[in-house]
Amino acid sequence: MFNRKQQLVGLDIGSSYVKIVQLAEKGAEFKLLNLGVVPLPSGTVKEGRVLNSEALVQCVKVLTKNLKVKEKKVASAVSGYEVMIKKLEIPVMTEEELNARMQTELRQYIPYSLEEVDVDYEILGISKERTGNMDVLLVAAKKESIRDYVSAVEACGLNVHVLDVDYFALNNALEMTQGFREDCLALIDIGSHKALMCIAVQGVPVFTRGLAIGGEQITEQISEQLKVTLEEAERLKLGDASLGISTAELERVFVSVIQSWVGECKRAIDFYHSNYPDNGLKKIYLSGGSCRLPGLEQVFREHMDVEVSIFNPLEHIQWDSNGFDGDYLNYIGPQMAIPLGLALRKTKEK
Repeated sequence: MFNRKQQLVGLDIGSSYVKIVQLAEKGAEFKLLNLGVVPLPSGTVKEGRVLNSEALVQCVKVLTKNLKVKEKKVASAVSGYEVMIKKLEIPVMTEEELNARMQTELRQYIPYSLEEVDVDYEILGISKERTGNMDVLLVAAKKESIRDYVSAVEACGLNVHVLDVDYFALNNALEMTQGFREDCLALIDIGSHKALMCIAVQGVPVFTRGLAIGGEQITEQISEQLKVTLEEAERLKLGDASLGISTAELERVFVSVIQSWVGECKRAIDFYHSNYPDNGLKKIYLSGGSCRLPGLEQVFREHMDVEVSIFNPLEHIQWDSNGFDGDYLNYIGPQMAIPLGLALRKTKEK
């Protein structure tokens, strides 16, 4: 049978939604045990910081109660806006030597006082171009941000057993559900207020970037250009045809905004290529709630020079037809990439 003991509950707290995924594992296979989404009141979370703890607690408690989640140990993630990620190239040395060196040289890599941050780093392997050097992934986050985030989750009656970074959870979801990929891939998770871009080479994140694009921009543009309220614009965005707005008018707004998103993504990818000219991008995966917008995938395909496809991690997870609706899982799947990447973590991990 599937083993439930070591698997953590994946808890993703975004700016607009709280999402939960719970898995069971057997060998290399995973089975979906629980999945749910609840919207957050506006202003509850902004740029990764919890501004209204009471509203968050209420939403999380409602979600866990409705899903009958009994496991209290969770894997969650701080936002990329709150984290500094840097790939270093230094001479080959042992882990002990690296620890000693990092203690004396961290100040040159981190733009904060060392007393203000928690730091972690990992040896990725020998550098491709210079075999006498090795690549090290450095991650730093402000202690205050981590403390506030963990306190907010614990107020919900949960225990943060693993605290990840959303970029890494996104990459983990792709690697674990589709297998190790040797190509250079870009993952772009587009939410309501922001997007995360993670470019991985041979499964290792080498470039991360937060992008100021998201579904709220389409709502705002529909409201502004078609002279409707924000509430009506949101309904139109979600397919409400009762307001008498023509499909052609809506399509014009959608395409205009999505083209601006493509431009933002291309600029970030061009910056990546300028720093990693030998690792050309082979494919782009799109995820996040806003990747379901009509025409988005097609516009990306028309303007990018590489293959583009929607990433639905639930396609690679077993599930019980008595407990889940297949059509709903196909719809919600792209929105669940980050919480699923978190749910793949185990209690033995830190």
